[in-house]
Amino acid sequence: MMREEAQHLQTERIALQSEANRLGGERLAFESATRKMEKEKDALESAIRRSELERSRFEREKGELRRERERWEKAREDRVPQGAFWEVVQPALDCRAYGKREYWGILQNVPNDWTDVEACTNMPVEIEGVTLRRPYRCAHVAGSPYIRGYWMVDWGQPDCKPWHRDFNDKVRGKVMFSTLESHSS
Repeated sequence: MMREEAQHLQTERIALQSEANRLGGERLAFESATRKMEKEKDALESAIRRSELERSRFEREKGELRRERERWEKAREDRVPQGAFWEVVQPALDCRAYGKREYWGILQNVPNDWTDVEACTNMPVEIEGVTLRRPYRCAHVAGSPYIRGYWMVDWGQPDCKPWHRDFNDKVRGKVMFSTLESHSS
């Protein structure tokens, strides 16, 4: 009976040893997976920190660009002759190209610290609901103290786009009709 009990204990010890080995393998696999997950976690945290640094740098640059644009807009506004205005802005009678018409206007009330040409080239105008920053050319009006600005407008010019109604060639129509009649007889 002792022998049977010893053999039973030996079998149990072997089973327990096998279970311990299996659990040891699982523990090693778990520790390996844990280390791998910790490395991935560290990599993600590092990527998040880099992303946050990039975002803050982007926001900083965006603010700098906004301030730079505001400075440029302020400088541009300062370059507009205060008090000057365009008078008699009107279209030319003829079109300059398909869908394009030249407009012109006379600049009035040029400030004393501006030359006519300088004021003309820095004066915006609104034509057909669109604000244009400056004319494409400026010229003095012959025999007067005024300067004229010219703009090329390629919107809202339907009369500068030719169109045709139904084409009917009445001569050929009659010929074709009479030809059809003679063939059908």
